[in-house]
Amino acid sequence: MKANGVILGYQIRALNSTNTAVAWAFTLQCSVAYLTAPISSFLLRYLSCRQLGVIGGFLTGIGYVLSGIYLTSIWQLYVYHTISGIGFSIWSISQCLYINAHYLRSYASIFAIASGFIYLGVAILPLTLQWLIDQYGHRGGKACFGALLWNCMIGGVLLRTTPKSGRLLEIFKVKTIDKSEKHFVDKYLLWFSSVFSHRKFGVMITFAMFAVYVFSSWAIFLVTLGESRGLSTQDAVFLSTMGGIGGVVGSVTGKALFHVDKMNAYTCCLLPSVVVGVTLLLSTYSGNFLILCALTFVTGLAQGVQYAGMMGLIPLLVCGHHLQGAYSTSSVTEGIVYQLGGSISGSIQDYYGSPEMVFVVCAIVSLSVAPLSLVWILDQPSIRQCYAKEGKDGYEESEEK
Repeated sequence: MKANGVILGYQIRALNSTNTAVAWAFTLQCSVAYLTAPISSFLLRYLSCRQLGVIGGFLTGIGYVLSGIYLTSIWQLYVYHTISGIGFSIWSISQCLYINAHYLRSYASIFAIASGFIYLGVAILPLTLQWLIDQYGHRGGKACFGALLWNCMIGGVLLRTTPKSGRLLEIFKVKTIDKSEKHFVDKYLLWFSSVFSHRKFGVMITFAMFAVYVFSSWAIFLVTLGESRGLSTQDAVFLSTMGGIGGVVGSVTGKALFHVDKMNAYTCCLLPSVVVGVTLLLSTYSGNFLILCALTFVTGLAQGVQYAGMMGLIPLLVCGHHLQGAYSTSSVTEGIVYQLGGSISGSIQDYYGSPEMVFVVCAIVSLSVAPLSLVWILDQPSIRQCYAKEGKDGYEESEEK
């Protein structure tokens, strides 16, 4: 998403299009990646994690390669970014399941470490893409960037063992429930039953939807904001790098909070959302490069803590039976909301002609949803197990702490 922010202006000029149309193509890419997660999980019944990792890595890169080689209309951009998004979904699911299968009891900590590397990519890729564009032009730079993304295939090859999707239930020792024994929501609401069965998870998903909107808008229009505040293109791109570095620090902080058992509604939702809202608002008033770098770093740090916390806490907010559905629900809802980051924020940019207004709206959204964390805090009952469990490590108990 951050790398796409670098090419936003180039793409608008090349296609003679609008912020709304091009930004929607970028959020479409991320949206497809999340919305197709259940399909990717289904493919794991027939393919191994390694095979999906290689296929997904190839599709992730080919979308950018085709976009660089042959692109004449906005509709082609939508198709190419959809292909790339599907590839990322397939690749990402194979990696997440692999982590689940091998690091179940320390999943939160492992995911916090993994998200640190995600933000490391956020820090490096915008500068890399800008350098490629400077060297080879807009089209050549995008094609080279897509070829660079084919390194994801190596990540698939390196998955030495290849658990299938059913392995997740085996690890959690959740016995298969006959349809006649299932609760009403589990019979008819599929993956979304986890939201209604565990209200804390429902609150977190609602909060995550707004957080995803803020992140996608911030990522796409950060470079545009820097240029609007008087920075050169190179300095504006460096803002994305500072946001990525902040995300790395935030992920490390999230790991530390999990380690000392301090990751909760306060540290995951309330504090980060307030910090993000304040820093986004302040960013619209400064034209100083160093101040903008500092504000962007803090924004990235808060979002890094927030992302690591929300994903890492999912196993603590739902029972073992609803866990896989909870991940699917999280992916689908985030995919839907990613669309809004491009369409709504792009429309705001086109209407007002000012990225500052995009950031103001994001700041208001971030500050407005902070009280949602209070609902989570005040909801004190422990997480109930919806069905009888088998096995050890607390999964025999009727309740989790």
